[in-house]
This record gives sequence, C-alpha cells and structure tokens, in this order.
Amino acid sequence: MKAQKAISLEEMLAWAEANHPMGELADAVAERGEAALLQARGAFDPKLSGTYDLKEFKSTEYFNYGEAGVEWQSPYAVKIAGGYQFARGTYLNDERTVPANGQAYLAVKLPLLQGLITDAARIGRERGMLAMDRQQAMADVIRNELRYDLATRYAAWLYAERAVAINQETEALINVYLENTRGLFQQGDKAAVDTLEASVYLNTQRQATRQAQVDADLARRSLSELYWPLEFTDIPNGLRPEWLMVIPTGNWAATHPELQEARLTVNDYQLQERLKREMLKPTLDVSYYLLGDGFDLPAGDDQNGGLLDRAFKVGAKASYPIFNRKARGGVQEAELKIREGAAKLSAKTQSLEQKSAAYQDAIAAYNQQLSAAGQLADQSRRLLEAEQELFSLGESTQFLLNARQQNFQKALLNLEKLRFSRNKAVVTLRYLIAEW
Repeated sequence: MKAQKAISLEEMLAWAEANHPMGELADAVAERGEAALLQARGAFDPKLSGTYDLKEFKSTEYFNYGEAGVEWQSPYAVKIAGGYQFARGTYLNDERTVPANGQAYLAVKLPLLQGLITDAARIGRERGMLAMDRQQAMADVIRNELRYDLATRYAAWLYAERAVAINQETEALINVYLENTRGLFQQGDKAAVDTLEASVYLNTQRQATRQAQVDADLARRSLSELYWPLEFTDIPNGLRPEWLMVIPTGNWAATHPELQEARLTVNDYQLQERLKREMLKPTLDVSYYLLGDGFDLPAGDDQNGGLLDRAFKVGAKASYPIFNRKARGGVQEAELKIREGAAKLSAKTQSLEQKSAAYQDAIAAYNQQLSAAGQLADQSRRLLEAEQELFSLGESTQFLLNARQQNFQKALLNLEKLRFSRNKAVVTLRYLIAEW
C-alpha cells in the first residue's frame, strides 16, 4: 500500500499556478500586453516602399517609371522620407519628368493642425504601454480566482478529513466500551441490555463514520479537479499557512487587480478621447522635398542660392468636413465611455469595500466563537473522562456514558466546523481584496 503523503496548501497553489490550464491562461493573458505594445510600436518602424509602371504599345514605350524609398514616422509629428525615382518614355507626364539619370530626394512632412499635438501612432503607443499593465491585471484576476477556488476546496477537504478522524476516534472508543461491557456482563456485573445499547451505539457510529468518509472522498475528488497529482492516500498536512491566520490590513484597493484593470480601462478611454478631440481640428499637412540630380543632393549649379532652394518641391494639403459630425460624435462617445468606466470603477470599489468589511466582522465573530467552542470541547472531554471513571466503578450507566461521548464528539465536530467557516471566511476575504 502506498504511504500517506501530507500535502500543504502552498504546494497545491504553486503547482496549480505553474501547471493548471487556468494558470497557463493567466500567463498567456499577461503576454498579450507585450504583443499589444510591440504592435503599437510598429507604427514608428521605417517603411520601405517601391513602385514600377511600364507601358509599351506597338513597339512604343509610352512610359517606364519606378520609385523606391523609405519613410520614417518619428516619435513626434514630423515624418522623414528619402528615395530615388526614374522616369522615361515617349508620353511621360510632365510632373513625372526627372533628370535622365534619375532623381534622389529627401523629404520632410509635417501636420500643422490635426496631428501636430498627437496622432493615432502616438496615442497607440501610449495605449500599448497601458495594455501591458492592463493585461497583467487581467492575468492577476485569473490567478486570484484560481487561488480562491483551490483554497476553498482545500479548506473543505481539511474539514472533511478532520471529521473522519473524529468519527473514527469515537468509533474506536465505543468499540472499547462494548468489549468492556461484554466482559462485565459475562462476570455478572452488567445487564444484557447494556451490551445491546453499546452495540446499537457502535453501529450508529459506524454509519456516521462511513458518511464522513463519503464526504471526505467527495471533497478530495473536488480538490483533484484543480490539483491533478492528488492521490487517494494523500492527506492534508493540517498546518494552516500564515496568510490564513493573519487578517490583512492596509490600502489593498490601490493594488487590487480588478480595480487596477478598471482604472486602466478608464485611462484607455481617456486616451481615445484625446485622439477624438484631435480629429475636431482641420487637417493641414505640409511637405518639403529636397531634390537631386541622380544621387547628387542638392541638384543644380546655382551657387547664389541657398542649400535648400536650389531644387525642391513643396506641397500643402488641407481639408475639413463642414459639419464635422463624425468627429463630434466620436468625442461624445468617448466621453460617455469615460463616464461609464468611472461609474463601474466606483461601484466595484464600493462593493469590494463593503464585502471585505463584512467578512472582517465575520472573522472576528468566528474567533470569539472558536474560543468559546474550544472551552466547551475541553469541558465535554473532562465530563467524558469523569463519566468513564464512574462507569468503570459501576456507578454509571451505558446510556450516560454514550450521552457524554456524543456530547464530546458533537463539541469537537462543532469546533472543526467553526474552524472551517473561519478559514473559508479568511479565504473569501483575501479573494475579495486579492491579497495572498
């Protein structure tokens, strides 16, 4: 037969966070933040581009045009670009005409109104950084759920195993009483009815022990749903960890993962609102291209001109919707999201504070009940020991001895039930405030 192994709650929690699918899910959720940030930073990656157009018809080259370049969106509003283009052909458009050896260029593009203060790329980068913390908070919520579920089932298993032990101890004592009563009956010191009463009490207790074993087996199977290595012979070590004995205090709301996720959601809405407000502005984008002759920058031989005005191209583009209802509606929607998020955050904070206060009061009440129940169990034990002494002297009856034994067992089971209730209350409190 396999030897018994005492397993602590800390061992189970460590295993579950590393191996249970919910623990792996939490890790995956946390890593999604890194992916979101990487994706947002991609808006600032230099972009390579190239185009090529060729048309020939009836042995005539209408046009042959190509361009290759790179563009970089800086961490600010300005964009910097550079490239090279060539063009030739019989019917080449005038705006596409370049020197025979092609033309290199350097360009600077700048939005003067919409996009100058902020834009989708910069807002996206900030949202990506928020996503890191937000996904971590969501992962911590999953881990908090896993710890609560596992700790609650462990507490139920511990209580069920303690109930089995108490019933088994009682059954062993009753069996001793029956053997002693049979001996006294054979000696003529006890009536036959005493042995009958002891037998009935033993059978009743055996039924109670079997029921306790069924309950313990169900509790073990429930626990094994989360802790797969649990063997049938394993037992709880019975040592409650420090976090189960000490009641947490402090400003837990500042680090609570659910509240943190709600706060970061509001912050994300605020970033979206900033971008929507930026879209209320007209667009006015300007660009400046420094042109070359081939790869010679700048082009031209005019030494009287400045460096930037020998060969260049400038452009400007402006637009503004007359009513701008799309941007105005976007701002209103963003403002409503902020209000909704703030309301949810406030409601969740208030709910957690009230529930945690209620469980703190319940734990204090359980502590008082445990003290009284411990004294009652001690008194019941001493009364049982006294009754056992009287019974051995022939000054008591089997009925009184059974009654004392029942009262002692009831007191022990009540004490264990109170411990279970307190343990469960502490686990629930730590789940509510997410501090383990």
